[in-house]
Amino acid sequence: MLRRAVEASGEVIFTTDPAGIITYVNPEFVRLYGYTADEVIGRATPRILKGGLVGTDDYAEFWRRLSADETVRREFVNRTKTGEVVWVESTANPVFSHDVRVGFLAIQRDITARKATEAALRESERRYRTLADAAHDAIFIIDRDARITYANAAAAEQSGVPAHALAGRHLSDAFPPDAAAAMWRDVLTAFETGERCFSEVAIETPSGNRWLETWLVPMASPGARPDAVMGVARDVTGRKLLERQVLQAQKMDAIGQLAGGIAHDFNNVLTAILGYSELLLEHAGDDRAIAAEVEEVKKAAERAARLTRQLLAFARRQALATQVLDLNDTLTELHKMLGRVIGEDVRLAIVTTPHLDRVKIDPGQIEQVIMNLAVNARDAMPRGGTLTIETANLVVDHAGAAGHPDVAPGAYVTLSVRDTGSGMSRDVLAHVFEPFFTTKPPGKGTGLGLATVYGIVAQSGGHVAIDSAPGRGTTVTICLPRVDGDVAAAVPRAGSASARGSETILLVEDEGAVRQLMERTLANLGYAVLKAATVHDAIALAGDRDRRIDLLLSDVVMPDLSGPDVAQRVVRLHPEIKVLYVSGFANRIPLDVGTLNRRASFLPKPFTPQALAAKVRECLDARF
Repeated sequence: MLRRAVEASGEVIFTTDPAGIITYVNPEFVRLYGYTADEVIGRATPRILKGGLVGTDDYAEFWRRLSADETVRREFVNRTKTGEVVWVESTANPVFSHDVRVGFLAIQRDITARKATEAALRESERRYRTLADAAHDAIFIIDRDARITYANAAAAEQSGVPAHALAGRHLSDAFPPDAAAAMWRDVLTAFETGERCFSEVAIETPSGNRWLETWLVPMASPGARPDAVMGVARDVTGRKLLERQVLQAQKMDAIGQLAGGIAHDFNNVLTAILGYSELLLEHAGDDRAIAAEVEEVKKAAERAARLTRQLLAFARRQALATQVLDLNDTLTELHKMLGRVIGEDVRLAIVTTPHLDRVKIDPGQIEQVIMNLAVNARDAMPRGGTLTIETANLVVDHAGAAGHPDVAPGAYVTLSVRDTGSGMSRDVLAHVFEPFFTTKPPGKGTGLGLATVYGIVAQSGGHVAIDSAPGRGTTVTICLPRVDGDVAAAVPRAGSASARGSETILLVEDEGAVRQLMERTLANLGYAVLKAATVHDAIALAGDRDRRIDLLLSDVVMPDLSGPDVAQRVVRLHPEIKVLYVSGFANRIPLDVGTLNRRASFLPKPFTPQALAAKVRECLDARF
């Protein structure tokens, strides 16, 4: 009965004498190894089964333990009669009779298929691990105890923790408390729902803050509850920063539109206030008291006009008289004035780059930019320090542009203003370009300095960047596009010729108070004024071809049609007419209108009667 059971067994069973000579083999031995019983009985097992694939030392150790009467369990690689490799799991026991060892019993199980499967799994795991480690996205696995059981190279890079140190750590040990808590909340959701979920978290690393978008996928055998969650995280820091920059630009543009609209309407009011103040001063005569009061009204209006000019600069809607400039020359001319502005306790260092490229910008505006930055720097160094203003040429290639989304590849000239002052926090930096934002005490600043800088530089096609931190000072860097051309020669100021005249002027202005002031000013100077409150009235007046009209004096922004549209129609009726635009919006659109660009001039609001008279005379006397 026992023999039939042994022979029917699906496992290899054989016996040896004390010297290891085979005394019996069952049919499964014959099937597996290919030897007949006659071929192996009487032969030593090492010579039959070793096959040269198991080390001598290993086999020697196996027999040493058997000889010490131990039960030995091992896995062996053997060869069949035909040389085929087989893996077996072997258990060998000494056999005793009356306390005397008479041989050994070996039971072997064929595990070749299992070993092949294990090898395939190891190879598969190696391939997938290679793929995971090569992935740009972070891949990690977290168990129910909040421990990281696996992390690829990208996960280590994103977290700032080496990969070998990340695996096996608790979330709270691997990440800052807030980030770890946020991640664990999302992981728990994946565990509870059994469905993949989306997570977004900010992580503070040694290289700075990073934003990660993560898909969390529960891992479980079919029918079982998840015992781990796999996360695939993508670093979207660059995109987040770009989104913030876009939102900031949109916010600044919206504020700029609002500021520009307010300045436009306010400039109409200021034009009337300044104009009538001038007229009142002329009629005040020897009445000193009235003249002094009117003068105060005029000074207040002039201060308000300066504020509106700053708002228009921020809104990028000011009139520009651009020229090709060498910024080194500009700094040389401003050197003495800068010294007076910053005071004796601040050291001024101007570092200019030889052979500096040229830029195209309004000379007065770039001077205003430099002065605003110098004043801010002085205020940031109440106990003294160093103000350094430096110029340089800069070429931004595609690689460099990736780190500066606002700056397109190309050639630039940079102007850097650096102080050793108190510096600014991140919260302050987020608002520095907004109009009326200031950290100065009440009454010490309008909050328009940097807003004006931003607007002037942006309107000139440039970019502004600020680098600052508390206790580390501030550096403002301006990039202006390089241009070809020679530096413009200084234009001498016009003489004080008489502003009177007798020509006919077609005046188009929809704001009643401003229209009345302009008509009165021009009529007092001897001009014949045809006034129109609407563009339709203006076109109707111009339609009388028997009447000569020498100058079209028109507002730019009006209902129905703009000033340039009116000018185009009037010029067709009066080909020799000259054009003067006025506007509180002060943009350059009128100066670029087709055939009018040689005959059109511009006067920004607010203006005084004297400024209007001088500009009208200049336009009428111009030749084209």
